[in-house]
Amino acid sequence: MTYEEFVKKGTTFYMDMVRLIDIKLNNRMEMTSEEKEINGYILQFQEQTKINELRDKFQKCLELEE
Repeated sequence: MTYEEFVKKGTTFYMDMVRLIDIKLNNRMEMTSEEKEINGYILQFQEQTKINELRDKFQKCLELEE
């Protein structure tokens, strides 16, 4: 699965995978290679979301100055 395929699966899939990874990490369970890949996609998605939020805040600040 690619990152683009992961994102296209939707919110329900994303939240299910977040719960799965969280359970495995909290219980120190071994993750499969696919779960490790999905964990990387989750982190990438969260990072991209944060960048977008910061970009939006910056744009609002620029609009206030004008």
